[in-house]
Amino acid sequence: MTSTSGQARIAELLIKADQAVIAGENAKAAGILREASQIDPQDGDVKKRWLALAGHEAGGQSPVEALQKYLETGDADRGDRARLALNQQRQLSTTEVTEAYELLTGSKGALPLVDQLTALLIQRQSSARRLTASRFTSNPTEIFAQLYSIGDESFKALISVVLDASLWPADSGRKTAPQKDVFRLSLATLISANVKNPERAMSAVTHLLAVQPESIKGLIDQDVVDIVLSDLDIRLEATLRRQAMLATSRMLEVTDERGEMFFVEFVKTKVAKDNNDDLILAFSAASAVFPILPQVAAKIFLTEGFVRNLVPNLEKNSDAAAHGKRKSRTLEQAALELLSAACVDKACRDAINKHCSPWLRGLSDEHEGVHKALSSLITAKISGDSVDNVTGKLTQLVVASGDSVQSETEQAIEGLAYISLQPKAKEEIASNNALLRSLVKALKERQAALFGCLTVFANLTAYRSALSEEQKKLAQLKAYANSSNVPERDPLDADKYVTARCKKLLDCDVVAALVAACSGKQQTAALSSANMMLVVGVLLALAKEQKHRAKMAQQGAVKLLLQIRDRNVAIDTAKTSTVEASHITHIAAHALARLLISLNPAHLFSASAPSSSAVSALIPLLSPSTTAGADGGNEQRDLLPTFEALLALTNLASASEDTTARDLLLRDAPIAAIEDLLFSSNTLVQRASAELVCNLMVSHACVAKFADGSGEAKRRLIILTALTDVQDLATRRAAGGALAALTEWDGAVTAVMDVKEGKGVKAVVRMCGDESEEVVHRGLVCLANIVGAPGEIGERSVRMVKEVGVEAMEARLVGMKDEGMRELGEEVIRKLS
Repeated sequence: MTSTSGQARIAELLIKADQAVIAGENAKAAGILREASQIDPQDGDVKKRWLALAGHEAGGQSPVEALQKYLETGDADRGDRARLALNQQRQLSTTEVTEAYELLTGSKGALPLVDQLTALLIQRQSSARRLTASRFTSNPTEIFAQLYSIGDESFKALISVVLDASLWPADSGRKTAPQKDVFRLSLATLISANVKNPERAMSAVTHLLAVQPESIKGLIDQDVVDIVLSDLDIRLEATLRRQAMLATSRMLEVTDERGEMFFVEFVKTKVAKDNNDDLILAFSAASAVFPILPQVAAKIFLTEGFVRNLVPNLEKNSDAAAHGKRKSRTLEQAALELLSAACVDKACRDAINKHCSPWLRGLSDEHEGVHKALSSLITAKISGDSVDNVTGKLTQLVVASGDSVQSETEQAIEGLAYISLQPKAKEEIASNNALLRSLVKALKERQAALFGCLTVFANLTAYRSALSEEQKKLAQLKAYANSSNVPERDPLDADKYVTARCKKLLDCDVVAALVAACSGKQQTAALSSANMMLVVGVLLALAKEQKHRAKMAQQGAVKLLLQIRDRNVAIDTAKTSTVEASHITHIAAHALARLLISLNPAHLFSASAPSSSAVSALIPLLSPSTTAGADGGNEQRDLLPTFEALLALTNLASASEDTTARDLLLRDAPIAAIEDLLFSSNTLVQRASAELVCNLMVSHACVAKFADGSGEAKRRLIILTALTDVQDLATRRAAGGALAALTEWDGAVTAVMDVKEGKGVKAVVRMCGDESEEVVHRGLVCLANIVGAPGEIGERSVRMVKEVGVEAMEARLVGMKDEGMRELGEEVIRKLS
């Protein structure tokens, strides 16, 4: 269901669209309607506007006539009219569909919009889907080649037809036949000479493996595996390799042990041929499969003699170059990528360190970017004893990178992500302003470098967790059991160093870069769970220092955190929530709480952008989360997010004009959580809860929660009066302030007097004798409100106060320097006399 703000935005856009149509700006109207459709694709008013615009744009022409005009003239405006005509909800007749289909497929996709129009026809018109299915059944090779040649969208439309069960006979064998045909034809396309857009065919293989694996699993044999693995070749285009990677992952998952056997055979066969081309294929495939099947790939990698002979064989390649023969830099790169991927396994890392370290160090001294980057990256993965050298080389590659350099920069950033786990490297990276700015730029502009940049920033900003006394004792016991000393924590990870690194990142506008990375062209990549976890973690760390918060807000941190929270709420609503999504939501809310502790709500929110989203995000933090202890077993409650959420909500509740925060917090669930926290054994949490209640007490609804005479209200009032006598001064002060605001209401005065055994009045009188003048002041206000109540309520109050006695108050007033407080006390005494 679309939110209220979403509905308001749609209404605003529809008005603008109508104005654009009246002004004759139909293209502008279409753009506005597209934005409205993104908010709610099912909105009836939006659909009506599209239909009206389509009819207006077509100028009374039928879709076939509109297509004919576009194909004859190639005019972009006529193409838009044809698109709008086809985009109507009306189903065309079989004759119209056939004519349109023949026009589009006969055009050979020469014009820019033919691909989109063909896909639109097949996807929107049921007759077109049936026609495509019928023709594919009669001549699958021709229809496959026809739609493949038109473009990506048309070919995707064919795949959707093939996977539409309603278009094919009920017999299981005949139902899966078209899927098998597309699978075979796609593979045949991939091995054809000079094929255009091979990634298009590979995407079909991937899609079928993902959606209908059972239908095509029986077709997968050694030849099929060889075709797919061959397209992992590092010499091929990145778009094809990415699709081949996805296909490989699904194929190995579907075929299980049989697929593993095919993979092993592919690598062994290529290696045995011992020529550059086949070795490149073997290394490329093995490096791609390592993350998918690390155990299987490691077994091949650790085969007797493979690692030991790898460098000598590569050096022979170099010797050949020294004698005038061609040296294969590509073979070296493939080997380096394999070594980098193999570092995921400890035994492989040890073997690389033993047999390849000198060769890697030699390559890292070269000037060619990709080899230097890869060798430095591998060195960073296998060894920690050369931090200075490796960090320097990786830094050079990142800082010197330009628009023409891609893979080496990404490899270098990945290396920095590994090396930045070490405190010394963190300081080196943070002290290099040029490097930080290069990383921030890469974060905004390079999708492939996104995870690496975020990992570096996460490592630089990570505060080490404070150990409780119990955790310290457990660490000592473990060290004793292992006959070792408790490992010392590196001083470079102390809070003051981390805070300094955070400031340097902020000075490089890292928050603005995070905002950019989570929107626009990079949005899809940025919103992966792994990346988003890093984003919210970095924001949480940056917000720890109070001095950083205003600058973070200026760079868009509050808005970004709310967007992340809203996205994950949408995931929860769709019932597709995961543990990762919940964790991201929790960390984002915690970071938001830190920011809102000390920022002025009036500068962040307004009537048009109320604080409701922020309050809704923080309320779940009022229930403390449970985390594993240092030993991974004993659980403890993490109260820090709760404490900081209370402080933030207190700040939001202080806004005089915007009542949103108070209204949301006074609903049953939040007020119940706040009530529980008033009992907290943690002094800081209890204090913050009392301060929140104090700020909420300006609301009539809050007064009712404590004074409406219900059992819950009586219980809350007992808690509040009890808090006026706790040891912590700030808690007593907050509870007293809440009572002072509460007793301004006559009904609340009665509620205070009705507290059993007169404890309410006793608490008020006791406050007037407190050692703190601030508490005394609040007590005097409460007492003045009580005894000054009108009619019978006031008379009853006077009697009860006299029974309790105000000797302590009178003694406290003696010698009090504050004239206003002294006059207030004397006024109370006069009313009691």
